[in-house]
Amino acid sequence: MITFKNIHKAFGANEVLKGISCTIPTGSVTVILGPSGSGKTTLLRSLNFLEKADRGEITLDDIHIDVEHVTKAEIHQIRQHTAMVFQMYNLFKNKTALENVMEGLTVVKKLPKAEAKEKALYFLAKVGLELKADAYPHQLSGGQQQRIGIARALALNPDVILFDEPTSALDPELVGEVLEVMKKIAQEFNCTMVVVTHEISFAREVADHIIFMDGGVIVEEGAPEKLLFNPENERTKQFLSRYVSFTEYNI
Repeated sequence: MITFKNIHKAFGANEVLKGISCTIPTGSVTVILGPSGSGKTTLLRSLNFLEKADRGEITLDDIHIDVEHVTKAEIHQIRQHTAMVFQMYNLFKNKTALENVMEGLTVVKKLPKAEAKEKALYFLAKVGLELKADAYPHQLSGGQQQRIGIARALALNPDVILFDEPTSALDPELVGEVLEVMKKIAQEFNCTMVVVTHEISFAREVADHIIFMDGGVIVEEGAPEKLLFNPENERTKQFLSRYVSFTEYNI
């Protein structure tokens, strides 16, 4: 279980997170929705300290951290349990698909190269790219690069995978292939997924829980069928009206 308690983060005078508190159940698929600048990506990145919050508490299972006084050892500990899929893929351009997936296994997990290669090939197959093992990023589409990023995250066997708008940099025709892989992960792997996205269809079909943020606070949260089709807050309704017809709401 992941718990955020009173998380604050400011960049200069701009307060991005204004006391966020929420719980993400173990094994769930939680989608975070919200307009640009709402703080959703900052909250996601604060979990594994790619962004360090200014104050508050984060709990991941039996790891409890006071973020204001966090140590390097605690950050390392929490990163051992999490993996990140980035918006812009973050692949090593001078490494093949196979080498990109192997990197974390040899450097972070300290696996022998033969074992790391076997695992990497297994997870490339899971995302449908075993035949692209020797291809370099520039030889692959954006969708294929993102699927390699997902394979890289899965290979680390994390308890939690964090997805930071994984389809926002893709051409529209490539979005579907990445979402299908994410659906497969949700069905097959026993890990918690936290997904920042604008893909309402994915949230509707796959999410167990949705959090809607705006202005650095959680405006509303709940099950997809409740939040997407019968939201209580006017700001939530306003945001969703761009994606879901009001005629679909059960009001």
